[in-house]
Amino acid sequence: MIHRPSLRPRPYVLALVVACGLLFVATATAQVAAGDRLVDEGRFEEAVAAYETALAANAEDARAHTQLARAAVYLADALPAEAEADKEAWFARAAEAAERAVELAPEDPDAHFEVARALGRLAQFRGVLQSLSLAARVSRALDATLELDPEHAAAWHARALFHAEVPWIAGGRSGQIVPSFERAIASEPDVITHRLELARVYLDRDEPALAREQLELAVTFAAPTYLDRLDLDAARELLASLP
Repeated sequence: MIHRPSLRPRPYVLALVVACGLLFVATATAQVAAGDRLVDEGRFEEAVAAYETALAANAEDARAHTQLARAAVYLADALPAEAEADKEAWFARAAEAAERAVELAPEDPDAHFEVARALGRLAQFRGVLQSLSLAARVSRALDATLELDPEHAAAWHARALFHAEVPWIAGGRSGQIVPSFERAIASEPDVITHRLELARVYLDRDEPALAREQLELAVTFAAPTYLDRLDLDAARELLASLP
């Protein structure tokens, strides 16, 4: 009688496969957490590398794609103005990562928001009038974010900027700028950037008293991250410049 090898995987093989899978997941999770810490410290290039390492371990990690998109935008913003090609490439990389995150996690509002952020920054970089085709995509991504999470403060902030910067023909509505910032502040009342940007809107409208009100509150808030500290410094400088 000929003995044929069993086609069933042996228990120790299954255990090894499971163990390897868990190791990859643990590695990816640890690298995402490390990337988040690096972003908070303003070390954006290192953060991108951490997220890339996470994706090398688990290419289906939606959060790694989402956080990579965020860090790539921050990295692009931090590059010098003369590095135009690099800036544009990083904004495009951010959009690619965010869109992949949406594919993997379509119910995650943060993934949709990072699509809006990346495309919005790409449009700002290229010039809004040269990027009107992106405006509709940004708006749809913000709508998707707020449909999934109506209290998503960053999306309301971005919606306010959208209305401020996009012409009427592409969906911008000046009457929605302040209400959108107010929604962001209602969700995150002690986040500096919302009040700083609203103050800038009031100054553009020649309403310094309302700007001062926002800035005087903003400078009292904690600034736990690198970007928060930049916003705090900007708020203090703008407040000091008021008559």
